[in-house]
Amino acid sequence: MKKFLRTPKGTLTAILAVLLAVAGTATGWATVAPHVLAAVAGACGVEVLATVLLRKRLTWPSSALLSGAIVAMILTPETPLIETMWIAGLATASKYLVATARGHVFNPAALALLASIPLFATGQSWWGAGGDMPWPFVLLVLAGGALIVDRTNKFPMVLTFAALYFGAFTAIGLVQPTMVAEMFRAPFVQSAVFLAVFMLTDPPTSPGRYFEQMWFGAFAAISACVAQLMGAGQGYLLIGVLVPNAALATWRIIGSPRPARRNLAQRVAVESASVGAGTGVRGRV
Repeated sequence: MKKFLRTPKGTLTAILAVLLAVAGTATGWATVAPHVLAAVAGACGVEVLATVLLRKRLTWPSSALLSGAIVAMILTPETPLIETMWIAGLATASKYLVATARGHVFNPAALALLASIPLFATGQSWWGAGGDMPWPFVLLVLAGGALIVDRTNKFPMVLTFAALYFGAFTAIGLVQPTMVAEMFRAPFVQSAVFLAVFMLTDPPTSPGRYFEQMWFGAFAAISACVAQLMGAGQGYLLIGVLVPNAALATWRIIGSPRPARRNLAQRVAVESASVGAGTGVRGRV
């Protein structure tokens, strides 16, 4: 258990458990508990089924557990349980349905939550981010977020996103205050912070190099701002994650440098050097 908690997955699991404990107590466990269990069951159930069918083995669904928890923390707790289960299951299924040779393309929870808006007309209150709680809860989210961002080494991305996201809305607010005033109120501030530290930083769907992190965070902030201004409604933050996810996947396919092909003379030289090295080793033995 201690070894697992030192990993990014283990750290995030512990952080989300703490946030769920606090937010769930404030919201009411009678409503929250079935909601969270349905989401986790849906996400983990699909993961177990997929691993058994595709990999012929059973593994602990640690990633699905996180996806299910995040789906539950964003969806309104009053969402019908069957819909919650389907949406969380879709999050896990998307890892297998929308993937490249390098892994899944989109943040699973973000893709499923965005799809749930037209499919189920869901409401997304971001209650797990403390949208309905007093402001001090944001400090708990920030503390947990700082821990996981440090563990995944994603500070350039998160800071770039935060600076551009809030900076852009501040600049617009100086000209048209009524247009963006709600972006600085609950639950919009809390949801942006939650998304930045717990969803944008998803290692499989975000870059590792600092320069790439900066453009990824900038692209996410711009995408979210544009989506909000164009009337995307409650899905604007999710769009802010998915657009750079798609851009990163495209870059990894067509933009990553490929090793240059050797001509015949170069291949012969390499093979000769390998044979020579092997002979020298055998001679020394």
